[in-house]
Formats: sequence, C-alpha cells, structure tokens
Amino acid sequence: MDFTEEMLDAIEHIKGRREAAYWDPQCRKYYEEQQKNTKNLSKDELEIKGRKLGIELDKRKSKDKLIKEIENYSKKG
Repeated sequence: MDFTEEMLDAIEHIKGRREAAYWDPQCRKYYEEQQKNTKNLSKDELEIKGRKLGIELDKRKSKDKLIKEIENYSKKG
C-alpha cells in the first residue's frame, strides 16, 4: 500500500511517529474524518493546503475542482 502525505500525517497525529508501519483502523478513521473536512474549507484554505502538498491551485476554478485536484495529487503520492 502506498501512503500519501495525508495518511502519514494521520499516523503521526495518532501514533506520534511518521512511519507507515503504524497504520491501523484508528489512523484510517482520523484520515477519513480529515478528508471529509476538506469539503468545508474555503478556496483560500484549499490553496494553502495545496501549497503544503507542493501544488499550485487556480482559485478561478470551482471549489469542487480544487478539491478534486488535491485528492488526485494526494492519491499519486
């Protein structure tokens, strides 16, 4: 299984270590909750999240398209 930065963030938040070997159902639950929260972010907040991931988002696009770009980039790792 390939781990995204967000998945590693979830492991670090729950376990205190940033190692894929610590992935468990508790980490998955936290990760899924964080993914749901992405839909509640403003375009500005999505832009900041994209920059943290290393991508530049065009805020002229719809919010749904910005979210998809972040999700697609996160899946690629």
